[in-house]
Amino acid sequence: MTTRLRRAGLAALAAVCAVLGAPMTGQPAAAELAARLRVDIDQLVPRVVEASTQAVTISGRITNSGDRRVDKIEVRLQRGDVLDTEAGLRTALSDPQRTDALTRPAISSAFQPVAGALDRDQSVPFTITVPVNSDKGALKLDKRGVYPVVLNFNGVPDYGRAERVGALSTLLPVLAVPGGGAAVPPAQPTQLSVLWPLIDERPRRVQTPSDGSRTVFADDGLSASLSSGRLFTLVDTVRTAAAANASALRSLCFAIDPDLLDTVTEMTAGYYVRAADGTVFPGNGAHTAQLWLDRVKELTRGQCVIALPYADVDLAALTRANAGALVDIALRETASVEATLGTKPLTSTVWPDGGTLDQRTLSILAASGRTTVISDAAKVTEPQGDLPYTLGQNLRAIPYDQLVASSLAPKAQVDDAGVKTSSIQNGLATLVFRGGFQSAPGQSVLVAPPRRWSATSAELTVFLQTMWSLESQGFIRPLGLDGLVSGPDRGTATALEYTATDSAAEVPAPVTAQIAAVDAVQRDLVENVLFEDDTRQVDPKDLIKPMRYALVRSGSTAWRGEPDLARRAAGAVDDQVKALLAQVSVTDAGRPLSLASKDSPLPVFITNGLPVTVRAKINVGVTAGLKPEQAVVVRIPAQAGIPRYLPAEVTRSGRFTVTIWLTTDSGTLLGKSSRLELNSTSYGSITIAVTGTAAGVLVILVGLRLFRRIRAAGRARAAAESDL
Repeated sequence: MTTRLRRAGLAALAAVCAVLGAPMTGQPAAAELAARLRVDIDQLVPRVVEASTQAVTISGRITNSGDRRVDKIEVRLQRGDVLDTEAGLRTALSDPQRTDALTRPAISSAFQPVAGALDRDQSVPFTITVPVNSDKGALKLDKRGVYPVVLNFNGVPDYGRAERVGALSTLLPVLAVPGGGAAVPPAQPTQLSVLWPLIDERPRRVQTPSDGSRTVFADDGLSASLSSGRLFTLVDTVRTAAAANASALRSLCFAIDPDLLDTVTEMTAGYYVRAADGTVFPGNGAHTAQLWLDRVKELTRGQCVIALPYADVDLAALTRANAGALVDIALRETASVEATLGTKPLTSTVWPDGGTLDQRTLSILAASGRTTVISDAAKVTEPQGDLPYTLGQNLRAIPYDQLVASSLAPKAQVDDAGVKTSSIQNGLATLVFRGGFQSAPGQSVLVAPPRRWSATSAELTVFLQTMWSLESQGFIRPLGLDGLVSGPDRGTATALEYTATDSAAEVPAPVTAQIAAVDAVQRDLVENVLFEDDTRQVDPKDLIKPMRYALVRSGSTAWRGEPDLARRAAGAVDDQVKALLAQVSVTDAGRPLSLASKDSPLPVFITNGLPVTVRAKINVGVTAGLKPEQAVVVRIPAQAGIPRYLPAEVTRSGRFTVTIWLTTDSGTLLGKSSRLELNSTSYGSITIAVTGTAAGVLVILVGLRLFRRIRAAGRARAAAESDL
């Protein structure tokens, strides 16, 4: 009986603590709490509270993502104290679970039942409506500002006690106190520009043949993204909004990856997809690609457009790896955006991932001409005056708003305390804060969302509608980014900060080192090894070009934080170059060869399967008994084979093996090596010398013997004559 009473007391205490939102000793760890329920919001009405607002309604769906059933699920909405400073907003964004403790006693609604029980992987919808001002259970939104609010779910897990099983934190802006007068806009509204990024999740092309055959993609994910996925949503949401509001595009500037446009253009002509087993099959997204491309052309006609570096390449990482030739390609290809869309992008405007670049990269950009860097405002050191800021000769910065950018950045599904956040709503709240509560004369706000923005169509629509509502009320007014870029500098700054954290975020150094090595080989091939053949008339640059661009793609910022994928991308290009070089090689004779004399040449047959002439160096391995001539350079015609006879001196007879291979002058291996089996029946110089010496000695010995015999015979004859 005592044990039962103790258990009942603990359960009651747990229930009380759960209602109060207070932690309790013996509750599951935060990580375990985070695994109970997943909370997804479908609607939050209104997104911005105004004088006429009477209630806040939130609807969505909860899913049991834990390892056990949860019973008696209920929900309430609670708020913290109003936030009227930027520091307070940053704290709420970085530590949303603190909302529970911001106000004591907590201002919240009463718990409302959601579900009696929810099994594993089961989900149910929910809706909660809370009055904003009333005597009981209201949020009491009695001040203008931004409020942190938490949607809090309690429940009883199987084999457990009452606890918080899920939560969603967000910011709720109150532009005007409900029941009071309408908000009065400032005399000088905040000027607003918004970047609208069109960038694929990652480069898709794994093979782009130079012979006109169709491109091969790593997967068909781009087709899905263009038809109904992320890239479709980004284009269709703006297209729909623009149809309803002709002035909807005035604040937007499209940031477009030239590689994405090239890839979609190639899709329209047909393409192949590589399966996991290496086989290829036709892709089915040609029509979808054409439709999406047409819509982008229509949407961007006459609008502000920024051309990103090709494949959104990691400029700082490639510069650090001394791959400046690839950086030049990435920046030069921005001109292809105009060719594809028919709209001229902003000239020499760079939006780097992370909002900053190292000094070496900035110097390279400045050397190419007047360059504008769209940077993180927190990275601009010692700014004076208004943007754009002069950073030095030919270099300027237009900072984007770091507070709004950080609020729009995607967070983890849930944090360590089981709290999920709503990035779009947080972004709207910080935008209202800038335009409604912190407006200053001449203030400009540039909004930079995540580069690979993955918000839903409903969220993007709400974002645009709220932005235009603030505009119609006079709190903000459109500011074309093109006007800032083309206009004069109005302030100064000393530099862009580039920290160790920024450096660590780059594409990994071992990968960029491999990229730089392959880049050096590719440049050597074009400059010193491959030449146009009169019979084929193929420019070597055209032959290598697909691999040059594939190498640029292997340095994309898409591989940041993905070292394995980055290594795989760079390795794939390295393999393509090696496969091309393998088409130039020495052919094995297939049988032993006989050398009849000491100066018999070595016969070599070289084949070239490429449509260009190849300049190659013939290398012969060190072999005892053979002295070949070194540094023999040949030119092999396109798609032909030629024999060559290498001068050599044989210094011994017998059978031996010689290894022969081809390289460029710089030492890059071409094709595979060949092993020649040789039989020598000739005498070498040493053998001849020894034989000659032996013959001479023999002649001397024979002569000496004859001399002795003659002398002996003479003596015998003289003795006989004396006896007579």
